[in-house]
Amino acid sequence: QLTDLDDFITPSQECVKPVKVEKKAGPAAAGKKTGKIQIEDDGSYIQETEDGTKKLEKASITLADCLACSGCITSAETILIEQQSNQQLYKIFREKKESTDPANSPFIVFSLAIQPIISLSAKYKLSSQVLAEKLTTFLKGLGADMVLDMKIAEDLSILEQQQEFINRYQARKPGDKHPGPIMSSSCPGWICYAEKTHGNWILPYISKVKSPQQIMGSLVKQHLPQQMKINPSRVYHVTVMPCFDKKLEASREDFNDEINNCRDVDCVVTSLEIQDLLDDEKVDLGSLSPTPLDSLVSLPSPPQILVNTGSGSGGYADHVFLEAARRLHDRSLDPSNLQYTVVKNQDLREVKLEEDGKVLLKFAIANGFRNIQNFVQKMKRKRCDYDFVEIMACPSGCLNGGAQLRAGEEMTSKELIVHLEQAYAALESTNPQANSQAQALLNELGGNPDQRQQLLYTEYHEVEKMTNSLLIKW
Repeated sequence: QLTDLDDFITPSQECVKPVKVEKKAGPAAAGKKTGKIQIEDDGSYIQETEDGTKKLEKASITLADCLACSGCITSAETILIEQQSNQQLYKIFREKKESTDPANSPFIVFSLAIQPIISLSAKYKLSSQVLAEKLTTFLKGLGADMVLDMKIAEDLSILEQQQEFINRYQARKPGDKHPGPIMSSSCPGWICYAEKTHGNWILPYISKVKSPQQIMGSLVKQHLPQQMKINPSRVYHVTVMPCFDKKLEASREDFNDEINNCRDVDCVVTSLEIQDLLDDEKVDLGSLSPTPLDSLVSLPSPPQILVNTGSGSGGYADHVFLEAARRLHDRSLDPSNLQYTVVKNQDLREVKLEEDGKVLLKFAIANGFRNIQNFVQKMKRKRCDYDFVEIMACPSGCLNGGAQLRAGEEMTSKELIVHLEQAYAALESTNPQANSQAQALLNELGGNPDQRQQLLYTEYHEVEKMTNSLLIKW
């Protein structure tokens, strides 16, 4: 029986990353006592020997180590990490500033997800457009060369998931049992959970389309250097995301360019970390002048902050549903008229396309691990008749990501979520099919299936579980 399924799943085991201990000849060899280790109130470790006391350095692990371990699931924010932090950003900014060869210095590119933009705009009481442009001023003042929004990557992800769904749907054979749903893949918390907890049996149900973050990484590392005529190794790509687990996603070996020996996304910082940067620099974002966002392609006017209709997590369920209804059942639906039905709670909703009492399409949005685990149990029992499920690990989806700014004294957490959802819905929305930049790129890739696969698709891997009972925290 399932219990305690709200929010995040806590670690089932302690981190078991081994720490190398250097054995030195000396006190032990001379017959002396090696001393003892004392834990201080602040969590630091002090080694006491006959020669005095010494503060021990904390052990640290990389995100690659974390991904290779099956000890925990979505508690990435509790892990000591080195390459995904503001300290790393400052290091790159310093490296660029101190470089005596501008032609080979880091070319720093920031990509902004819509959820952090909305989170920060709520704090500073600015429109999303103005906030993004003032943030551009701030980041370029620190040393950024380009600041982009991620709409083109979001649209590419949706367009490919639409095609992937239609291909799988058309492959069904009449009379066969329902094959189970296609499940969205843009949430790294969900992917990490699936790989570590359920493994190979569930992976075929997950969409193989990359998340917008990783598609943006491919665009910035592969296409941008060609346009700018710069060495790809110079490009340092930073994404601003609403979720700590995006750091884990960026660190997957699947997203490492072996040819250029670099990652598609070098560093992920969150809404909270951007606020920390502002605080460290003692900058009032509202007082800065706006600077237009940059673009991967030339545009007649500065880029505008646009969103997709549907959920604040990107609108995957809505757009795949609308396209499937049009292409599979010749039904053109108005996006504003899609009516979701709440199933068991506000984080589990479904929408159907029916004709003469027959269900033609059945989609769902499932947020939070309580709903995710219930879905998984239904699938194990072969009782899941949904065709597509948009899955996000955080309750209320990405607008309520674990690294979004917290509610202040003016409103409660629930009121803040409602405010962010209303702010998202108020932004101008566009259809991914209407994104000429995305369509042009897909047309360009049409004659090169290998390049399209590399840019837009990925694979998932079962993480072998550790069976040594001595490692379990009982």
